[in-house]
Amino acid sequence: MSPAQTLISIEDKEFFLNEMAIGRARKFGIVIIKAADEISKLSNKDITEMEMEDMLMNYGDIIFAKITEILNWIFSYKNPDYIEITTEWVEDSVPLRILSELVKEIARQNQLSWLIPFFQGRFQTALKAMEG
Repeated sequence: MSPAQTLISIEDKEFFLNEMAIGRARKFGIVIIKAADEISKLSNKDITEMEMEDMLMNYGDIIFAKITEILNWIFSYKNPDYIEITTEWVEDSVPLRILSELVKEIARQNQLSWLIPFFQGRFQTALKAMEG
């Protein structure tokens, strides 16, 4: 396997994460920021101000849809055989730990130094609530 490609196993599925071209990495940043902003606008609060329970109860469908959209966008890159995952599969199968590791791997692979601090800053309260 190329160092530019990472194999990620979740439940019974395997996903190939391919290093992004510069333009794709830029688009990824825009996709992530837009998703965070859309969720923030729904509640008129910044994500870091929301309680995780309220987020999931009130906006869970939208959150899981956004996560699914982003994961499909990432894993389909340079992978013509990719079969899209569903929102239900993400909700039932993707733990927070995997999302966290995925963010770290994308940041490492693509040298996106802003990515981890962005997630730590925007989602720190939510991550702590889910962990504890």
